[in-house]
Amino acid sequence: MSATVTWVKRQPRIDSNHSIERCFDAIESGFNGQLECNFVITSAVVPFSTNGVWSMIKNCVTALKVHTDIAHVTGDINYVLPFLRSKKRMLTVHDVGHVQDPLHSPFKRWLLLLIWFKFPLLFCDTVFCVSHQTLERLNHLVPKRRGQRRLVIPAAIREKSGHALGPRPYKTDKKVILQIGTAPNKNLYRVWKACEQLGCHLAIVGHETDEVKSLQANRILSHSIHTNVSDDALEQLYLHCDVVVFVSTHEGFGMPLIEAQTLGKPCVTSAIEPMKSNAGDGALQVDPLDTGSIRAALEQLLTNRELSEAIVESGYLNAHKFAGVEVARQHIRVYQEEVENIDSL
Repeated sequence: MSATVTWVKRQPRIDSNHSIERCFDAIESGFNGQLECNFVITSAVVPFSTNGVWSMIKNCVTALKVHTDIAHVTGDINYVLPFLRSKKRMLTVHDVGHVQDPLHSPFKRWLLLLIWFKFPLLFCDTVFCVSHQTLERLNHLVPKRRGQRRLVIPAAIREKSGHALGPRPYKTDKKVILQIGTAPNKNLYRVWKACEQLGCHLAIVGHETDEVKSLQANRILSHSIHTNVSDDALEQLYLHCDVVVFVSTHEGFGMPLIEAQTLGKPCVTSAIEPMKSNAGDGALQVDPLDTGSIRAALEQLLTNRELSEAIVESGYLNAHKFAGVEVARQHIRVYQEEVENIDSL
């Protein structure tokens, strides 16, 4: 009888990004392709998005009902790991930034670290990190327990249609720069400031934060805000833009960078990890704290067609290693090793 691998998934918040879901949808598509394996993949979704202690307790009670050979928590709900009834437990860590946020008090940072990492990892056999930077940060925060494996397997990118459908989603004749995200680490202020002198339209995907409202009130720039965007609508925003800008000051992986490459869009990104390694030659890399550097790179891609086409071509080649089938193949290897370990017990 085949072993069972159960993906234990979060219940995403309505107002949050769904990057984890998109990542594992891509991996699942890889499994459903041409790959052969000696186990069955199933899924279990906890009933509540993490929003306070009571929702977490209910999710842990639900986790007690999961009986499987290998339980793999796909991210975010690390705290359910100790309650899963399985022979092997695995976890994907996408980022550790939320437990290091300097805006939190020292006590809150300690508590988050305990609940999300220190205690759950006592019950985890294998940890997947989506980048070497995430692995290094995790190792610094929580030493690896004896017998535990920690590996780097990148996030996967969904296969895209690649076709610009319907009317142009931007009500402007200007060239469009697409910015993904409005959270503090997305560096919107510097991007906005860099775009002011370029005569372009800045399209922003994300929620209308206080920072966005302040920029709208005090600075003149052709722009649009796109909230609660579906995956299909997001793809169209990519396909109809001219350049993607993703110059975050911190990321666990940086999925928009690879999405831009997959869809054939030139991108400006941060010359810091993990974007620095993930970009390959498929993006112009800049100091995210230098507004002038951001502006110069955007201007190059808007005006230099030869450079833009070279960046796009390199991006296509680079994005291949993040395809669902490639990332699925790496997971299969680890799952099969664990299945063999279970069979030998």
